[in-house]
Amino acid sequence: MKILTADEIRRVEEEENATGIRFFDLMERAGTACADRIRSICPDSSRGAVIVAGSGKNGGDGFVIARKLREAGYPCGVILAMGMPKAADAINNFGTVNRLGISILNYEDNPTQAQAMIRGADIVVDAVFGIGFHGPAQGALPEIFRAISDSEGTVFAIDVPSGVDTDTGAVLGEAVYADYTFAISCLKPAHAFYPARENCGISIVLDIGISEHAFSAASPTLVSLSQSDVTELLPERTRTSHKNDYGHVLSICGSMCMPGAACMCANAAIRSGAGLVTAAFPQRAYPAISSHLTEGMMVPLPDTPAGMVHVQSINLLRHYMERATTIVMGCGLGQSQDVRTVVLDVLQNAGRRPIVLDADGLNAVAGNTGVLDNLEGEVVVTPHPGEMSRLMNIPVQDILQDRIGAAHRFADEHRVTVLLKGPDTVIATYDNPVTIVNRTGNQGLAKGGSGDTLAGIIAALLAQGMPPFQAAATGAYLHGYAADFAAKTLSLRAMTATDLITALPFALKDFE
Repeated sequence: MKILTADEIRRVEEEENATGIRFFDLMERAGTACADRIRSICPDSSRGAVIVAGSGKNGGDGFVIARKLREAGYPCGVILAMGMPKAADAINNFGTVNRLGISILNYEDNPTQAQAMIRGADIVVDAVFGIGFHGPAQGALPEIFRAISDSEGTVFAIDVPSGVDTDTGAVLGEAVYADYTFAISCLKPAHAFYPARENCGISIVLDIGISEHAFSAASPTLVSLSQSDVTELLPERTRTSHKNDYGHVLSICGSMCMPGAACMCANAAIRSGAGLVTAAFPQRAYPAISSHLTEGMMVPLPDTPAGMVHVQSINLLRHYMERATTIVMGCGLGQSQDVRTVVLDVLQNAGRRPIVLDADGLNAVAGNTGVLDNLEGEVVVTPHPGEMSRLMNIPVQDILQDRIGAAHRFADEHRVTVLLKGPDTVIATYDNPVTIVNRTGNQGLAKGGSGDTLAGIIAALLAQGMPPFQAAATGAYLHGYAADFAAKTLSLRAMTATDLITALPFALKDFE
C-alpha cells in the first residue's frame, strides 16, 4: 500500500489533470466519496452535519460534501474557518452551496454561534487544511480545532486532520482529533506515524479513480502492508506437504532468570507455521521451560552458575545448527562474556542460514557490529530505540528524531534487515530505499515478552522460505494483528505476550 508525501500526491494529481481529468473533477470525486462514506457510517442524523471549511482545496472538498449530504436529506451547515475560499475550484463549489441555500457562517463574524453549531451537530467534517498544513496553528485556528475535537458528534477529517504535518506525522500545536480520517487516494505519512496517527482515529483510504499511470509520477519510498498483501506473501500449505517443508527453527534464548523468553519465542514460531522448532536454553532453566513447551524440542545447554549459557555450549549448538534452517537468538539470554562469545560464534558459524537477532543478542554485538558485515547468511535485527542507540553508539533522541534514517543507515552499513520497534515500527533493508511502516497493533503490546513473540514469528516465516525484508514486515503485521484480534475480547491493560500467541491461530485464519 503506497504512502505518498504531500508533494508526491500533488504530482500525481497534476499528472491526472494532464490526461484530461480536471482538478475540479477530482474535487467532485473526492467530496462525493467522502459524503457516501459518511452516510454509510452515520445513516441517520436528526441534528445534521456541519462542515468546517478552509480557504483552499480541502475546503472545496468540504463544499462538495455539504452539497451531497444536503441532497441526501441531511440538515447541513457550513462554517468558513478562514474566510472566503481562495482556490478557484473551491470558489466554484462554494457558489453551488450558496445557491442551494445551505446555511453558511464565517467563524470570524460570530465564533460563539459557530462553536454552538459544531457542538450541536451529529456529524462534524474537518475540511480546513488537509495536506497543506505546516507548523503550529495560529490565530483563531486552535480554538476551532478544539471545538471540532470536543464535539459530541462523529468527527470526520478530510485527507488528514487539520493541524498535523502530513509528511512527518508531527503535531506542533493544537490539532483536530478525528474519529475517522478519509485518506484521499492513498495513505500519507501522517496516517502511519505517531503522534499524528493518534489524531486520525480510524484511517480509511478512499479510491477516487486516479489512474495507475498518474501514480507513476511519484516514486514512493514509504509503504505499508495491507491484509491482502500479507495474504499473498504468506507461503501456501499444500495437502501433500510435511513438517520438513516448513523449516526448522533453532531458538537460542532464555536464562534461569528469564525462562519465559525462550518459551514465548519458541511457541510463537510454532504457532506461526514453522514445521519444527528446537529450543536451546541454559539447563538451569529446564524446570521452568519444560512444562510450557510441549510441541518444541528442547536442548538444555551447559550454563554458568548465574544460569546463562556457558561458552561450553558452543560445540553442542554447532551440532544443532546443522539441523536448522533458521536461527533466532538473543531473547532473555542475559549479558555476560560467555553470552557474547556464544552469540558471536553462532553468527560466524551459521553458514547461509538466516538469523533473527534480538534483545541480548543485539547487546552482545553492540560495540562490535562489524561482525555482521561479512556473514554468509541474511540477518534480521529487531532493536527497540534503546538497543538501536547502543548498536549505533548515538543518543536515543537521535534515533527517535529520524527513525527511518537510522534504520537505513544501519541496514546499508552492515547489509542486514532492520526492524526498528515502536508503535509505528519501521522496516528497512540494505540496497533498497523503500521503508515499510507497520500499522497494526495497539498499546497492549507495551509489555515484556512482546518482542520475544515477534522474534519467533519472524523466524518461522524465514524458515518457511520468506525473504528477510518481507518476513520482518509480515511478522510485524501479524504480531500487531494478533494484538488487535486479542483486544476484541481482552483488556489492553491486562493483555500479555502469551495472549498474543494464543490469539495467533485464530487471527491467522483470516489470511487463509
